[in-house]
Amino acid sequence: MAFTLGVLTDEISEDLQEAIDIAKSWGIDHIELHSAWGANVCDLSDADLSRALRIVRGSEVTVTVIDALTLRCSLDNDDEYAQHMRHMRRSIEIAPLFDASIVRLFSFWKEDEMTDEKWERVFEKLELPIRIAEAEGVTIGFENVSSGNIGTSQDLERLFGHFDSPALKLIWDPGNALAAGDDRSAADGYAAVRDHVVNVHVKDAGFIDGKRHWLPIGAGDVDYLELFLALAEDEYDGVVALETHYRPESGSRIEGSRESLEGLRAVIAEATS
Repeated sequence: MAFTLGVLTDEISEDLQEAIDIAKSWGIDHIELHSAWGANVCDLSDADLSRALRIVRGSEVTVTVIDALTLRCSLDNDDEYAQHMRHMRRSIEIAPLFDASIVRLFSFWKEDEMTDEKWERVFEKLELPIRIAEAEGVTIGFENVSSGNIGTSQDLERLFGHFDSPALKLIWDPGNALAAGDDRSAADGYAAVRDHVVNVHVKDAGFIDGKRHWLPIGAGDVDYLELFLALAEDEYDGVVALETHYRPESGSRIEGSRESLEGLRAVIAEATS
C-alpha cells in the first residue's frame, strides 16, 4: 500500500513559502501548520495569517492539522489555562480557513510525579477543550509528548479510558513515546491505541549516556519497520507527517528533514515490498 506523507512546515523552514516549495520538490503536498515567521500559527497577526492563506491556496497543498500549542502550560496556573483556552478557540477559528479539521492539544508541562490526584486535575482541565471541540464539530488531535504528562502508550490508554468522545483522537508519535520512557515498541504502542489514531508524527531518537538525541528516521531506537508493517496491515489511510526535530552538525533544518525523509522512505519501501 502507499502511505500519504506530510510534513510540519517549520521542520523545513520558518519561511512558509520556502518550506512549501521544498516539500513539494520532495513530492510532499500535505502539510501541517505549526509555526511560520517565528510564531505559532494561532499567534500570527491577521496580516500574517492572510499572507499564510494566500501562500497555501496558491501552492495547492493540503493542510491536515493546525498544530496549536494548547495546554503547553502549567497544570495549576489558572491564568495560563485561560490564555490557552483562548489559544484553542483561535485554532478552531483558523482551521476551516485552511480546510483543516484537526487541531492539536497537549497535556500540560510534565509534573515531577503523576499521582492519582494530579491525573484527576489533568482530566478535569481537559474536559473543557474536549467539550468545546464537540460543540464546534472539530477533531482534537491529542499528541503524546515526553515533556507533557501523557507521553507513553500506557498514559494514552488511561486518557482514552477516561474520555469517550468522538471529538478526541490521537496524533500517535512513537518517537515521543520512546523519549517518554514507553517500554512498548512503536508497533505495540500503536496496537494499544490504534482505534483512536487519526494522524502519525514520525521522529527518531537514541540515547547516549542516558541523554536523548534526535536522529534521522531509521538511525535511532524506534522500530519503524515494525510500525509500518502494522500500519499497512491495518490499511491506515491517514497522513504520516515528518516532525524530525533532528538537526545535522550544520544546523540546517532543510538538510535534517531531507535526511530523515530519505530514511522514512527507505523504511516504508521495505515495509511495503
